[in-house]
Parts: sequence; structure tokens; C-alpha cells
Amino acid sequence: MKVSSLLLLVLSLLIISCSSEEQPTAPDLAEESVLGKLNHGFTLNEATQEKFEEGLLLLHNFEYEDALTAFEAATALDSTEVLTHWGEAMCQYKALWRLQNTEKGRAVLSRLGDTKAERLASISDPIEKALWEMVEIMYGEGEFDERNQALVEHLAAQHAQHPQHQEIAAFYALSLVWATDTYGDGSEDLRLAASIADDILEVNPLHPGALHYKIHALDGPTSAEDAHKAADAYAKVAADAAHALHMPSHIYLALGEWDGVVNSNRVSYDASVNRMNRMDLSDGARGYHSYAWLHYGLLQQGRYQEAENLLQDMLAYVSNEPTKQARGYLLGMQSRQLAETGGLSTETELDTDVKVYDIGLAAKSVRSFLRAQLAFQDEDVNTMRDEVKWLSTQISLASDLMQGDGLAMCATGTTRYAPTENAVTSAQVVVAQIKGMIALTEGNGDRFAAHMQEAVALEEQTNFPAGPPTITRPSFEQYGEWLLEQGNYPEAITQFDKALHRMPRRSKCLMGKMIALQKLNQQEEAEQIQQELQSILAQADNELLSMR
Repeated sequence: MKVSSLLLLVLSLLIISCSSEEQPTAPDLAEESVLGKLNHGFTLNEATQEKFEEGLLLLHNFEYEDALTAFEAATALDSTEVLTHWGEAMCQYKALWRLQNTEKGRAVLSRLGDTKAERLASISDPIEKALWEMVEIMYGEGEFDERNQALVEHLAAQHAQHPQHQEIAAFYALSLVWATDTYGDGSEDLRLAASIADDILEVNPLHPGALHYKIHALDGPTSAEDAHKAADAYAKVAADAAHALHMPSHIYLALGEWDGVVNSNRVSYDASVNRMNRMDLSDGARGYHSYAWLHYGLLQQGRYQEAENLLQDMLAYVSNEPTKQARGYLLGMQSRQLAETGGLSTETELDTDVKVYDIGLAAKSVRSFLRAQLAFQDEDVNTMRDEVKWLSTQISLASDLMQGDGLAMCATGTTRYAPTENAVTSAQVVVAQIKGMIALTEGNGDRFAAHMQEAVALEEQTNFPAGPPTITRPSFEQYGEWLLEQGNYPEAITQFDKALHRMPRRSKCLMGKMIALQKLNQQEEAEQIQQELQSILAQADNELLSMR
């Protein structure tokens, strides 16, 4: 397996202890299902109460498919219960991922009447009516973002009227996360969501939604520390939910706590496989989200061979069942493996022909960069130029498709693969990066620098990564490594610092910054980073540890 030249240089300078740090242990799983605890106060028909409770717990944990199954079972037991229908409708609206199934949601609503007025008139309980108004807004008229904002306003009023009702409060907090346009920076609306979650947790520390939504509200390097306790608690409170087992890693990744990222996503992925086997599901049911995060965490720890083993398995899974989700995650894993390590063993054969026509601009840009990475290694300028031309066309088409709220609509509602302003800007970064790689291959350093300055300026306009970066080799890092080679150590540090602000404790950025500091004879700060790297790379491959 090849190793990047920067990493070889750093490992020749580092004296890394080969003793592994102690890994956080996985949460103890209770013998019975553990999904959290609710104090909602709803009283349903005794026959439906248990299934409704199960569905609501699963809903708070974003286990939408299983939640829908539970709500449908409750409805089948007593179709006169309004809240079981409400639960079914809630499962068709996944706004955090900009997804909704309008057709199915409206079909559920129609069970209570042909019009909104008729449906609301049939509900006497004020809390049930308030909750039903939520789904009326979700599947009503208006743009997606407009409906999310209307949902915030509705739930704000209901929370003011019923401040002690934990479900009203929880969904109010969630609606603020859904509606924000500044996800990942701890902005005022997200701080409010976290505060509402805290109020719930004061009286019910086991409420899965409050823990879950606080993590989402503070998911970013500028705010993540304030959700650290919630992250530590959530996986233990809802240890039977694969998504809950994954969620703490949002905070751990935002803080660069790679042991936590690896551990959380390993147990989450294992839980998804257990569910897949228990329900006799196909490979498409695997928790690919957690799998990709696990892969990225291992790369940051220098555990390249283990990461490559995961990639080899992923290539087989996607070959068996190439779902949209699986294809997207495979592309990212392939490109990150190259970006972090510089190469692969001969046993791994990458798939550069992953179909991307139906999985959005982000996946298209990752595939173009993947192909360009390989072409750059082969000094194949023509292939890189082809990718620039193709991706530029895709950006133009995506820009034309964007509507007022940055979303395109499909027959069943909003699609997560619709182009957004952030996706367009991120793809423009990749185009500039590939142009820079062409310039470097042709020996034109000035042109490379100009393209990288463009890439950096564009990437600064994108959202902070809320997971493994979709710009799989951040432009700050790419430019910083080149500046390091040119001997421009102060500017290299500037670029590495930009990356570390957005992606704390990213290994290659720390490596580059350490070298630059050493070259500038700033030994004290360089030694601090060296100690940090020793901690991060304590479990790195033996092959790497021997290169010192």
C-alpha cells in the first residue's frame, strides 16, 4: 500500500509510542430494547398504547422505517386513534435530509377528512390538534423551506401555550434544526434549539429526542463541546437504535476525537447488520452512513489497512446491491482513501464508473475528483481536462435546476439529491482543484497557485463539514502542502489553520503545520502538535510506526 510523501516525512520526524491508547468502550446494552423514555401524557386505547409508544421512541431516534411499522401496527389495532395516523405521517417527512414523500403523507392526512378544516374539526384534544397541525403544515402548500419556517412559528406558539409538554418542546427544537440555513455553526436559532432540549433533559434526562436534537443543534466545531455530555449519554439511552449509536460521533468528529468516532460508528454499523440479519434484509439495509464515518475515522488514526479492508468490503456490497445511498458512500470512501494515504494495495480495485446520474451533484463532483486523483498519479492531463469539462457542465445544469429554496422537486416531494447552493459551490471548488492538478502536471506552479487560491476562496463559502468532508481533499490542505514544498512556511500554516478551524485535529493538516513550525524554528508549538499526533496515531499501522 502506498503512503503519501507528507506522511512519510512526518513519520520520519515523529517518535511515536507503539502502545495503543485505551479505546472508549461501547455502551452496555440492556437485555431488553432500549430506546429512551418518554413522559408524553398521551392516553390511547390500551391495545394501541404500546405500539404507539414504540413508534414515537423510534421516530425521535430517526429510525423512520421501524417507526412507521410500529405506527401502522397501532393504527391497525384501532384506527380511531388520531395520534397513530399522525405518527405515520411524521415518518414520511425527513427534513434534516431534505426528504419528504408528499404523496404518502397526504394520503395519511386524507383519512381524517377531505380538507384541513374538516380534519382539524374532528380533533377535540388541544395537544392532539396541535400535533396534527404540524403534519398539515408539512404536507401543505408552499416551498419546502417556507413550510419548515411555518412549522417553527406554529410550534413556538404551542410551546409558549404548553411550556411543560415535552413532545411539543422536542418537536419545536427539531423544527428549528430543520429550518436553519446555518447548520453547523452554533447560530442563534440552533442555540435556542439546544436550550429547549436542555429544559426537557432537566426533568427527563432519558428523552431520546432531546438528546438527539441537542446534538444536531450543536453539530459543528464552534459549538460541539457544549453537546459533549449529550453525545456521551445518547448512545446509552437509546442503545437499540443504530442511528442513536452513530449520533455521538457527530460531536466527536467536530472535536477531532477520533477514538470516539471509530467506536461510535463501529457499534452503530454492527447494530444495522444485526437488524439486517434479524429481519432477513439485503445489503441495502446496511448502515452505510456509519460505515463511511468509521472508514474516515480509521484513516485519521493512520489505520490505513483496516480502512482499506472496509473499502474492499464496500466495493462488494455495492456490487451486490447498488442503491443510491450505497453508491454515494462508496465514491466518498474511495476518494478519501486516496486523499489520506496516496495509494492502495494491489488487492483493491477501485470502481471509477459508479453510476451518478441519479444521486446528485455532490456525488458527481466526488467521482470527478476520484478520477482526477488517479489521472494525476499517471500524469494523464487529458483525463483531468475531460473531468473539468464534464463537471462544469453538471454544475451549469444543476444551477439551472435550483428553485427559490435551492431544491428541485420530484413526483413524491423533495429529494435529497436536488442541487443546492452549497453543492454547487463545493463542486466549483473541485473544478478549481482539478485545474490546479493539471497546472502542476504541466509544471506551472504560478497557475497552480492561482487555481488553489480560487478553490480556497470558494471552499470558505461552503458549509462547515458535518461529517467526513465531501470535498475529499480539502483545498486548504492541498494548497498548504504545496506551499510547504515551496518553502513558504507562514502561508502554509495559514492554510492548515483554515482547515483545522473547520475540521479540528485532521491528521494531515496537523502534520503539515508541525513541519512548517519546525522549519520556522517554532519548536514549542511544533512539539505540542507532535504530542497531539502521537495520541491520534497511537494505533497506526505497524508499517507506518516503523518508519521513524
